[in-house]
Amino acid sequence: MNYVVPYVVSFISLDYQETSKFVGFLIFLGWLFWITYESGQIILNPILTVFGWKLYEIKYTFIGSRNILTGRSLASTEISPNTTYHHAQVQDVLIIK
Repeated sequence: MNYVVPYVVSFISLDYQETSKFVGFLIFLGWLFWITYESGQIILNPILTVFGWKLYEIKYTFIGSRNILTGRSLASTEISPNTTYHHAQVQDVLIIK
């Protein structure tokens, strides 16, 4: 929603008298709601949501370390507790492979 609402307000003229534009607008907002609901996160890119990626907040440790860290993780599979995963780090997000 955060990606789209400013553009909808700026560029789309919505006339409630034209039924087709109003119905199209409602379908568009419904689609945005579905993407937001499926991702569980408003900040996740809608394209990633369509392809099955989810954003998790996790507690994790690195092998050989006793420090417990908290962060965000982007994964295309379900993440299970007490499981070792390979990852790549982009800024402050771990991408689980």
